[in-house]
Parts: sequence; C-alpha cells; structure tokens
Amino acid sequence: MQKSNLVHILKQFSRRDWRELGKMVRSSYFNQREDVVRLFSYLEQKMKTAGSRELEREKVFRFVFKKETFDQQKLRYTTSFLFNIVKRYLIQVELEADKIQAQQYLYRGMRKKGLEVFFTKELSNTTALLEKGRYRDSHFYLKNYQLGMDDAISKMPQRRIGAMNFQSIGDFLNISYLSSMLRLSCNIQSHGTISGQVYDVNLLKEVLSLIQSGQYIDIPAVALYYRCYQAIEFLKNGDLHHSELNFNELKMLINRHWKLFPPSEIRDIYLFTINYCIKRLNAGDKEYIREAFELFRSGLENETLLEEGFISSFTYKNITRLGVALKEHQWVEQFLENYKNYLHPRIKDNAWRYNLAFFFFQQEKYKSAMQLLVLVEFKDTLNNLDARRMLLKSYFELGEYDALDSLLDSFSRYINRQKELGYHKDNYLNLIRFVKKVIHTNEKEKLKELKADILNTSALAEKEWLLEKI
Repeated sequence: MQKSNLVHILKQFSRRDWRELGKMVRSSYFNQREDVVRLFSYLEQKMKTAGSRELEREKVFRFVFKKETFDQQKLRYTTSFLFNIVKRYLIQVELEADKIQAQQYLYRGMRKKGLEVFFTKELSNTTALLEKGRYRDSHFYLKNYQLGMDDAISKMPQRRIGAMNFQSIGDFLNISYLSSMLRLSCNIQSHGTISGQVYDVNLLKEVLSLIQSGQYIDIPAVALYYRCYQAIEFLKNGDLHHSELNFNELKMLINRHWKLFPPSEIRDIYLFTINYCIKRLNAGDKEYIREAFELFRSGLENETLLEEGFISSFTYKNITRLGVALKEHQWVEQFLENYKNYLHPRIKDNAWRYNLAFFFFQQEKYKSAMQLLVLVEFKDTLNNLDARRMLLKSYFELGEYDALDSLLDSFSRYINRQKELGYHKDNYLNLIRFVKKVIHTNEKEKLKELKADILNTSALAEKEWLLEKI
C-alpha cells in the first residue's frame, strides 16, 4: 500500500487535515462503512509513527478485516471508498476557503427550491461580501459578472419592459476577459523565452487595440498586465524607448496597486518585471542590476515574494548576487541571516551555506567560503557546478594545490556522470584541464603557449580569470 495514490496524498496532510478528515470519515452522512473507518484509523496511527513495513497490504488487511483470509480485491474496494472521501474532503476545504463560491451555491440552491425571497437576500449578501473583499483581480470581475447575470435572469420575467443592468454586467465580463488574456500572454512571453515554443493567441491583437484606444486602461487588473506585456514586446522588437516607458509605468502601478491582487498573482507580476530587468542585464544594460535589486527588495518588504511563508532558493540566490554586485555588503549579510529561516526546511542549510559562501568568495574571504562550500550538497546540478567552481578558485587563490588536484579529479568525475549538462560540460571540463596545466607549468614559453590555447578555446568557463592567473 506504500505506493498507493491514497497513501501518497495522505503523506502531504497536516495534523489539522487528519483531524478534520477523521470527522468526515466517522460521519454517517459521508460514510456508513465500518471497514473504511478502521482503515482510516490504521493509516492515521501508522503513517505518523511507523515505517513502511507497517503499510504492507497483508498487515493492513489483518487490522481492517481481523481473521478473514487475505483478499486483495476486498482491500482495494475499501481503499477506494476511503480515497473518495479524501477527495470529498479536499473539495470541501477549497469550497470553505472560497466564501463567494459557497454563497453562490447557496442562493442558487434556494432558487431551485422556489425560495425567491431567500434567493434575493442571499444574492445581495454575496454581492456585499464580494465588495468587502480586498482583491480587484480578474476573479473579482468575473464573480461580479456571474452575480449580475444571476440577478438579471431572476428579474427578467418581471421586467419585460424597462432598463436592465446589462451594461455594467458586460463591462465586468470584458475586464475579466482582458485581464485574463493579458495575464496568459505574459506567461507565454516568459515561457517562450525559455522553451522556444511559439503560440498563436487568438484575439490578442484586438485586446491590445481596444486598450490602446483608452478603454479599461485605468483598471489595475488590466493595466499591470498590459504594461508588462508591452514592455517585453517592445524590447523584443528593439524599441527601447517605448519598452522603458511601459516598464516605468509598470513599476509605478505595482507600487500603487500591489494590495489589490492575491499573493500568488502579485508575486508573478513581480517576477515578470524582474525578468524584464534580467533581459536588459543580459543585453549589457548594467543599470538594471539596481532595478532588479530594488524590485526584489520591495517584494520582500511587502512579503509578496514569500510563498506560503517561504522564500524560494531562486529568490534568495538572486537577491544575494544582485546585492553583492551593487556592493550592498552590509545589507546582503543582514538579509542572508534574517531570511535564512524563511527558506524551506528541506533546502535551508544548503541554500544558506551556498549563498553565504558566495558572499565571502566575492570579498576574497576564501577560507571562510571554503569552510561552507565543503558542506554544500546540491541536487540541482547547476548550483553544484557553481559551488565546485568557487571551491576550485578558492584552493587556487590560497595556493592549496594538493587539495586542488584532488578536487579537479572529483570534479571531472562528477561532470562525466551527468547526462544533461549541454554546453556546461565542455565549459567546465576545459576549465579543469587548463587549471591542471596552469598549476603544473612553470616555464615561460610553455605559459605563453598555454595562454594562446586558452584564448583560442571558445567553450571555457572562467576564461578571464585563467588568463589573469597566467
């Protein structure tokens, strides 16, 4: 049972999930089978304390069905019943979290029962609840459209003559659609940069033309994504002037309206904007180091870059590197310490050591960097390569050539074991090859030949550093 879908899902459950699911399993409304209750009780006990052997099918069956002969099909049926209750629990959790959706089900249910007075009251309550909410994202406008349509459909039989509120209902639908279409387009831009995929987004030209005409541009849910999309698109077409105008407008809109979006959505907007800065950096526009750094710092201050209370290793690393590049050393050192505990426990120690080592390394505090780097163990291959690169340079700078020789051999073996390094493989293998030659070459003429060889090698990490060392 260890590999069953049921166990896989239950492994992700919190204490609260187990407690609330237990109430559902033991409720006769959701479940009337005692074998399902016994199976749940067994899993609840064993998954918290015991090893995988306690989840073997025979042991589970013995607990649930006592002295009966083992029947795999019978256990499978019971497991399936419990699995369905787990799915109902997850639906219930999401429904309770979305109060507007729950209210919609409530007033629609009342209308189906012919309770028009209660329907009208609950519809009004739902509208008031929606207006009280903090967010003004596309979801807000879509819900307003749905509420408006439910209200209009209920009133139409009595109002065959006279005005209805269809204009505002249509506006809500338009805003929701425009915001969603632009958000999709920004995601396509971001994904396409990495994957090279090309997508044909129908009606995007019409959407952009409508907004350029001045309609809906004052709506934050539309404006932020419009500016984000246009900044990237103008950059792609080489129009830096209009690209920068849209980028600056986007920054202003983020500062003014970030509270209007759910955390996951405003975090994406921040990352889209930071990715724009990275594109500019890659093109040689060094002033965007500061732009990216300030965006990251802003996202930290308002906590939008935290996901369920955690900072990603990607964000932690990029903030460190940008801060070091700007020589914000005091701030970076404080950041590394203050946000260490915001890293997920699975990655905390490695990510902290790696980035603190980079911080020391950039200040030429090689011994401090080495003490941390030898403790770093990354599953991510590129971070692993980078950690070994820093260790290699640290040994060299400190003249610890015996340790460096040993590292070069292990580094080479590590690279050759990796299957999907792409161009990184040649870059690093050539680095290792040349470092070995540098530390074992003393003759002036041979060093000249080595320098020429390095200059003529295109696939080579740390070329400038190697030339400097020669």
